[in-house]
Amino acid sequence: MRQFAHGFVYSVMVLCASNLGLQGLGFLYRIGVSHLAGAEGLGVYQLVYSVYAVIHAACLSGLTQACSRLSAELSACGQSGALGMLVRRAGQTFACLLAAGALVLFWGRTGIAEGLLGDGRTAVVFPVMLLCLALTGVENIVKALCIGVGKVEWAASSELTEQVTRMAAVLLLLALYGGQDHCQTALLIFVGMSVSECVSAALLARVYQRKLRVPAAARKPLPPGFSRTFAGIVLPVTGAALLGNLLGSACSILLPQRLMAAGLTYSQALRELGVISGMAMPLLVLPAALIGSVCTVVMPEVSRARARGDQRRVDALARKAMGLTGLLAIPLTALIVPLAPTLSRLFFGQPLSLAYVALLGGTTVLAYYQMAISGLLSGLGAQWSSVAIAVAGECVQLGLVWVLAARPGLGVYGYILAQLIAGGLTAACGLARLCSLTHLRGQLGQLFLPPLLCGVTVFLWTRVFYTFFLGVAGFQWLGVVCTVATSGLLCLGLLRLLGVRVRDYITPRRTPADTLCLTTLTL
Repeated sequence: MRQFAHGFVYSVMVLCASNLGLQGLGFLYRIGVSHLAGAEGLGVYQLVYSVYAVIHAACLSGLTQACSRLSAELSACGQSGALGMLVRRAGQTFACLLAAGALVLFWGRTGIAEGLLGDGRTAVVFPVMLLCLALTGVENIVKALCIGVGKVEWAASSELTEQVTRMAAVLLLLALYGGQDHCQTALLIFVGMSVSECVSAALLARVYQRKLRVPAAARKPLPPGFSRTFAGIVLPVTGAALLGNLLGSACSILLPQRLMAAGLTYSQALRELGVISGMAMPLLVLPAALIGSVCTVVMPEVSRARARGDQRRVDALARKAMGLTGLLAIPLTALIVPLAPTLSRLFFGQPLSLAYVALLGGTTVLAYYQMAISGLLSGLGAQWSSVAIAVAGECVQLGLVWVLAARPGLGVYGYILAQLIAGGLTAACGLARLCSLTHLRGQLGQLFLPPLLCGVTVFLWTRVFYTFFLGVAGFQWLGVVCTVATSGLLCLGLLRLLGVRVRDYITPRRTPADTLCLTTLTL
């Protein structure tokens, strides 16, 4: 049990540290890109990236989850000698999916560039996009294997290296060759991404060869029924991610058209898309570094517990994941929302209204909960439920965007309201399914009420006392720092008064250790 406690908490801490570094570097990166590319350039890049997101989802979403989950189960059942065969199976599958995606992109490049993106010149980005995806595939498969076997520090180091390289490459290319041609801006960003992926893929390939590759004498065949299990993870997750990204990309592509129906020009519509994706959201997703760490680690841990037949550990992990998600997502978002208009003006030179940011903050919190619930459901083998819920939510969002974003009185607020409504329905359905598989139903009040109370308190404190600290300090940055520090102390004190000990959420309780694998790797 001590090994489990060290493994879970250590993995979360390593990923938290890594993701915080990545979040900081990524934020600086977005500031630089926003100044070099401009809001309209970011809008064009977001349109091109929507195509990349669809192909990426089709090629890698199911594979990476299968590698992470099945490597955890194989190692839990004493079958680590079959990890090499798992990597080979994943690599072969990725090569086939990438070839299919390249074929579709090649034959349909004119229709995609002109018909969907609205500019035939964007087709010049597609070859570089495929190169970037090929390198990403090598990186993500090995990274998922590292996370599955508990070696998260190797994945973390590659991520940091990749982000530093991407930041340097993209900003240098935009500074040297950027201009008013927004299609060229998108091309330069993808070239910089490819450079960083090349470095990361080479690093992880070396890690696999030296640290993870199983010697020939120790290699074992895959267990019976593995192909069915592998396909049972890859197919639904890939299908869900593909449909979800298709619908999400449709929303991004559709948004400028619906905003034009609301009375905006095409340039203004692209600017609104660039402001949301490149300026407002980078501020609001700052807590993602912490929440993503918990969600990344908990899925293979739940798979290991499920493979051993330990329902008590499954319940404990589900409780910790949902509790930590709430304690991080709601108070931190409530802290960021009142400061976001000031931070946006300081970082991006872009004014944002409080109502605008508050609605986006609500969608962000719901997205965090969806992330945690999806990871838990996948670890429990309920990926089909996760698929159905995610696809239904995207369909609802697309329909609402079509109706609300075109209303002259709403415009871009209609798009945000569509995300908020669809996100709430998706999170509620996912939580209901999670409660049917665990014993969380009787603990929902303990999991949701303290974070909500902390969130309301922190929001009000920040709204009032930022102005006070600004008047005392006379300097905006010092006012922000003082507000953040006092809000954190206030939140911790309030949790203490409510009887919530944060340590309980990050320290596993002792349970009888299981040494036998009580379930097979078949669904």
